[in-house]
Amino acid sequence: MTAPPATALRKLAVPEAFLHWSAYGARYQALLDAELGAPDVPAWLTRWSDLTAEVMDVAAKLSVDKDLHTADDAAQARYQSFVADVVPPSERMDQALKEKLLAVPGYVPAPDFALTYRRFRDEAALFREANVVLGVTHQEQMNRHALITGNQQVLLDGETLTIPQAKQRADDPDRAVREAAWRALAASNLGVAPGLDRVMADLIGTRWQFARNTGLGSYRDYVWKVLDRVDYAPDDCRAFHEAVRDEVVPLLSGMVRDLARDLELESLRPWDYNRNNLLDARGREALKPFTTGTELEALSATAFAGLDAGLAGRFGQMRGSGLLDLESRPGKMTHAYCAYFPVHNEPFVLMNVVGTAEDVRVLFHEVGHAFHGFYSGDAQPLVWNRWSPIEFVEIPSMAMEFLTLDHLAHVFSPDELARYRHKQLEGVIAFLPWAAQMDAFQHWLYAEAPEDVTVAELDARWLDLDRTFHPFVNWEGLDGGIRAKGWQYYHIFQAPFYYIEYAMCYLAAVALWRAAQADPAGALERYKAALRLGNTVSVPELYRAAGAEFRFDREYIKGLMTFLREQLA
Repeated sequence: MTAPPATALRKLAVPEAFLHWSAYGARYQALLDAELGAPDVPAWLTRWSDLTAEVMDVAAKLSVDKDLHTADDAAQARYQSFVADVVPPSERMDQALKEKLLAVPGYVPAPDFALTYRRFRDEAALFREANVVLGVTHQEQMNRHALITGNQQVLLDGETLTIPQAKQRADDPDRAVREAAWRALAASNLGVAPGLDRVMADLIGTRWQFARNTGLGSYRDYVWKVLDRVDYAPDDCRAFHEAVRDEVVPLLSGMVRDLARDLELESLRPWDYNRNNLLDARGREALKPFTTGTELEALSATAFAGLDAGLAGRFGQMRGSGLLDLESRPGKMTHAYCAYFPVHNEPFVLMNVVGTAEDVRVLFHEVGHAFHGFYSGDAQPLVWNRWSPIEFVEIPSMAMEFLTLDHLAHVFSPDELARYRHKQLEGVIAFLPWAAQMDAFQHWLYAEAPEDVTVAELDARWLDLDRTFHPFVNWEGLDGGIRAKGWQYYHIFQAPFYYIEYAMCYLAAVALWRAAQADPAGALERYKAALRLGNTVSVPELYRAAGAEFRFDREYIKGLMTFLREQLA
């Protein structure tokens, strides 16, 4: 088994004392006991922000550590101990401190704190003690999902593989190899499905209890407030689902028909369709631009250097400071993400690379998130003002996928680069139906389905949606229920209702890239300027700062699909 980089392990080290409330309680109490008039607020906020950053920092490091070591009972126990011992009292203290701040007579927040102040007011109104206790249970349930999937293995041709390693074989140009890999993955997924069914049943009950404790009619209503979704409503999401169904699904269906024709296939079977990496129409081997994680770091560093010296410097900092853990190995969560350690303004990227072009794209995506952390952290001293609302947070990552396209000549030959670019554009079109399906499923689950919804009903609803948004995949003769288990996906368990943001931001990233065709330097400066704004302005203002519109309506989608068709042609 390949071990995590030693520098990464040092970065994640947390002294035992910081796992317990005793490390923080007295400082919280001092903030609560302090005399607080309007002139005192800025300095008091700085102290509170610094303490909050410490708690967030430890939580993030413990979380990453347990994701890197899903089979390590000690790592899991350290994280759960922190969640149980530190998180509840810190949430109670945060509520008391918000109430203290909101009660200060004559205090008017500065412009760069006004939005956070409003969010504090809304969060204070939503707070319930019962949900603090319930939050510990909720975290334990989500971690059960991480343990099941992190330890999942695939048996293929006598070998035991990780999920990413098996997925690599599922992209092989040889159809028989693809089918064997797909069936092995399906068997592995069906093997863990009963356990995930039980986790989901528990999560649904817990999530509805959050809503009941706050007197709201559904978990969707509760999440809408928790996520501060003030710029759009559920009806806008429903309109997005319909627009994707009517404008994108027919376009993607035509692309799939053309692909099947070029490959001399009657139709595409599940092992022929990967939304992240559509088959090559000429049946060529998948692009394999690197072998090891170290090689991926090196080729990415050159790409960032060609794009912008400042961005390259940040990536160099990550390489030299143990802030990257890229290679796939047993006992490591199979997802990719960017975590953030706020005390020293450090992002951390976890991936599972196996040498594909898709790994290159995901690296640029996750490091785009890292740039967001760096730039917002540099510009915004208060921890709550860093990053951004979630409707914007995927733009830095998705835009970086596009902005690096012209800086990969050292990675790919001209023909390979054209293929990579083509894949990137195809990927946007293929992603939107998936995003609409994911979002529609959650709207149904948490606002329309009964609280005691059964697993069979979950499967049936997912199957119905899949027929709507992916009608071009031929599942004839395939039983065993694997298609109906498509809802057993990371975000459904770990980040409820966080998915439509990917679609919003992909549309905006395409718009940014379109602008960069005419003015690359200006587009990059707007990109960095928007990142520096952090959480201090509204979602529409952030989009405008980046050079995009906050829109995901039918006409906007239709226009961007026309642009993508032209680029693909």
